Formats: sequence, structure tokens, C-alpha cells
Amino acid sequence: MRRLLLFLLVAAAVGALAITSDTTYSRAPQSQPEYMALGDSLGVGVGASDPATTGYVPLFRDFLESDEGLDSDLFLNNLSISGATSGSLITQQLSAAVAELEDRNGDKNDQNDVAVVTVDIGGNDVLPLIGVCGGGVTAECAAAISATFATFSANFDFILGELRTAAGPDTPIIVMNYYNSLVATGCPLNALAPLGDIVLEGAPPLLPLGLNDLIAAIAAPHGAAVAETFGRLSPNDIQPDCVHANDDGHEIIADQFKDAFKDD
Repeated sequence: MRRLLLFLLVAAAVGALAITSDTTYSRAPQSQPEYMALGDSLGVGVGASDPATTGYVPLFRDFLESDEGLDSDLFLNNLSISGATSGSLITQQLSAAVAELEDRNGDKNDQNDVAVVTVDIGGNDVLPLIGVCGGGVTAECAAAISATFATFSANFDFILGELRTAAGPDTPIIVMNYYNSLVATGCPLNALAPLGDIVLEGAPPLLPLGLNDLIAAIAAPHGAAVAETFGRLSPNDIQPDCVHANDDGHEIIADQFKDAFKDD
């Protein structure tokens, strides 16, 4: 257990100090539509060899600019912050996102709208559960999961409500569910991969709903589509840090956003 706690402390430090290069760009020209991304380190592109080009956000932007997507040049406004939780997204990203959406989508110029919004959040909310539940799904673990899910659900519902109100009813909003990163090749927490499946997908009757179920259930009434990443990434698509996707993984995530956009 001491080794596990040490690993979690190191992982937390990595999350806090991970790639923080500014992926939020200067204000878009008023004549250009925008793609807005909110999220955690995956949105920043951590794990990719070049976050500015091989992270899932720029890859999805490339698709949106193609004739399969919106067939238009898009300004990328990436508000994602490494280490973000649903709570910190509200305090650090949401106000800027809402202001931008209200300004662009609320004016009479439909050529400068935020055309698509993506959100990935929740992974850092549940990450501390590894420390509580590493020894098994005890009563303490179950209580921690319940409290974490309650906080996340309230935050996520608020986030999507604010984004939908500001974006308007027709703007595509796509959220991401989570892959089990503990299966990564070289991850020292491989033995806890079954716990990852339980937290993400549930294990009735012990845990009727997992994080991914909550994401889907909360997204639906806000008209948000879900990019399904659970089960899509293989152990070789994830970095041995037990968290982040590598280039192949980011490409797979981008593909799931593409599919969600096409199906929306």
C-alpha cells in the first residue's frame, strides 16, 4: 500500500506539472467560426508526441475542417487544463467558455459562431479512488465512490447546462467517456485494472452505474453526444503512466469524436 500511495503522489505531481504549454489561442477573428474544447490533460494533448498536432483535439479540428466535417477553416480555442476536475473546470474554464459562446453565438453574425464544443472531464475526479479502493471494494470504498459520483454528477450537469444555454440548441456538444487507462502496457497498477472497469462501467448490484453511465445519462437531456472511448484503446495505445493516451490512442479518441459528430 505504501508503494501505491507513493505512486499516486507522484502521479498527482505529474498531473500538476504535465504539459501546460498554452493551447488557448488569441481571440478568433470575428469572421471565422470556432471549435472550442474544454477538458483535462487529454484535451491538452498530454501523452501525444506533439500535443499541437497529434493530440485528439487538433486531430478532431482537422476532421472538422475537412469536407467530411464542416468543410471550413476553424479557429481552435482550447481551454483544457492539465489536472482539471469537474470542479476546477467550473472555476477555471467555464466562465471563459460561456462568455465566448454568448458573444459569438448570440450575435447576428452566423459566420463567427462557435460551431462545435467538446468536453472531456471526470478522469481526475475518480483517480483518487485508486488510493481508497486499492485494497478492494470495501464499505469505505463504496462510500467514496458514491460521494465522488454525486459531486461529479452535479458539476457535470451544471457544466453542460451552462454550455447548452450559451451555445444555443443547435450547436453540437460532444462529451467523452473514459477508457480504462490501468490496462496500459508497463503500468505498475495493472493489477487494479478490474477496479477501473468497475468505476467506469459499474458492477451491479454492488455499483449499478459507473462514471461512463453517468456521463451518458447527464449528456442526453442537454443534447450532447458521447464519444465512446471505453474499450476502444488497447494496452499499447496508452502511456505507461497509467493515465494518458499515446499518439495512437489520441488518434482513436479523435476517431470516436468524429463518429459522435457524424451520428449527432
